[in-house]
Amino acid sequence: MRCMEIEEDNLVVKSSYYDENLFTFEKYGFDVSLSKRKISTYINALSKAGFFIEEMIEETDKQTLESESKVEQKYHSAFIAKMFPLSFVFKARKL
Repeated sequence: MRCMEIEEDNLVVKSSYYDENLFTFEKYGFDVSLSKRKISTYINALSKAGFFIEEMIEETDKQTLESESKVEQKYHSAFIAKMFPLSFVFKARKL
């Protein structure tokens, strides 16, 4: 599902960042379909829709960064969040 997974306490690249294909997995007994997106895909879509991007923020909260973390394969684990942002936000204005 993700482009990186944990193997023996290491993050391992499993698929390309550039792969934006649809993928399906099961969650709570239901099939869920998602598509990974490159950051440029979001920025270009905003631009084509007539938005000016004022700012982009990539964040992981201070509490998570300062916490002790164990190696876990959870989607939002502190271990992974210390290396990659939990979220990113675009501040955009319609032109």
